[in-house]
Amino acid sequence: MTASAGAAPDPAGAFRFRLGPFFEWGSREGEGMTRLAVRPFFAWEQSPVRRVDRDMELLWPLTHFAWRGEEFHWRVLMTFWREADRTNRRSRDYSLSIPPIWTHGRDEGENYWGLFPVYGKLPKFFMLEDFQWALFPFWLRYRTDGSRRVMRDYFGWPFFSLKYDPDRTRWALWPLYGTKREPDYDARFILWPFWNDQTFHARRHNGHAWCLWPICERIDADTEQGWGLLPPLFRYSTTADGARLIRAPWPLFERYTDPRESTWKSWRFWGMTHRGTRDGWWFLYPLAMHKRQQTEVQRTRLTRFWPFYLGEEVVAYDVRGRGRVQKQVFRLWPFYASSFHEETGEERRSLILFPIHDVPVIERNWAPFWTFYTARREAGSDETLHELFWGLIWWRTHREAGEEEAE
Repeated sequence: MTASAGAAPDPAGAFRFRLGPFFEWGSREGEGMTRLAVRPFFAWEQSPVRRVDRDMELLWPLTHFAWRGEEFHWRVLMTFWREADRTNRRSRDYSLSIPPIWTHGRDEGENYWGLFPVYGKLPKFFMLEDFQWALFPFWLRYRTDGSRRVMRDYFGWPFFSLKYDPDRTRWALWPLYGTKREPDYDARFILWPFWNDQTFHARRHNGHAWCLWPICERIDADTEQGWGLLPPLFRYSTTADGARLIRAPWPLFERYTDPRESTWKSWRFWGMTHRGTRDGWWFLYPLAMHKRQQTEVQRTRLTRFWPFYLGEEVVAYDVRGRGRVQKQVFRLWPFYASSFHEETGEERRSLILFPIHDVPVIERNWAPFWTFYTARREAGSDETLHELFWGLIWWRTHREAGEEEAE
């Protein structure tokens, strides 16, 4: 059956209108508009899972706007804005940044700003806190370890630093000398990285370790014994619980075994591993890999030869051992892809020119230009809707008929 202008039927309560890949409008009963796109210039979409979440792009990748509940953030070129609560502009946290030159905002009621490299003070920067600088790289300060308030001051970054705790359990003038005292061990360096040593004094882990880089290293503890030459290239160590590690040389060859695991690997180049219910192999990781896990309640399998092939399956078992497919993904790039999720249903499509699986911003703005065939089945339904050329041709099939029956 054909439908003018691509007005193919959708599930009950939903409707879409399309003009080729260029225009699309969708709505759902009781919710209003759910999608509007004028490709490749504009796209707006409501999340099918969380209705208060929405995304919009103008000339993507130049811009992106996103609403996540009360939070709102946007990007225009390399300018970023984020506000935590768009309904309360007086007390909300917000940030505006043009990296790496300028940033300002408010965090937990405290205003901040920074003009790099002249001066700046930020409450958070990635995983660091109290991030400050003045005439960078001449002076830089930040805090790590959360409530422990470990501070580090750099003078002429990255060459000299002073690292300390408020209680002085650690102190360092990097790279000349540093010491650290923890409940389970003490550590020290002299002319880092040439000399490092540790003393262990935990209840079940006593001994010491040292490294004279790049010549040799040694660990002598009641739970582990080992030697290393030209660290980290060559190493042999064993533990009291039966583990063994051999590097000869790292990263080209590494062998690890313990009572539950057996692994051979050459860094990211190749490897194979088995641990309990899991096993797998890889080659040029993550481009080519296979992994699987089998338990009494679930079986998972993933095989990938990126970007050409992807196969994934998750099967759950009940108390009687009967299997139920929860997830299936198959991709043969750039020709065909299919996916099944127990909660959302099944989808098939062709072509799939973008090599990365299921990127929402690509699906909104660019994927319709090369996707000429789709098939969708809602979760719990036996009916599949097939569409060719953006809904100009469509037909339905039913699984219970045992064959495709066009309506």
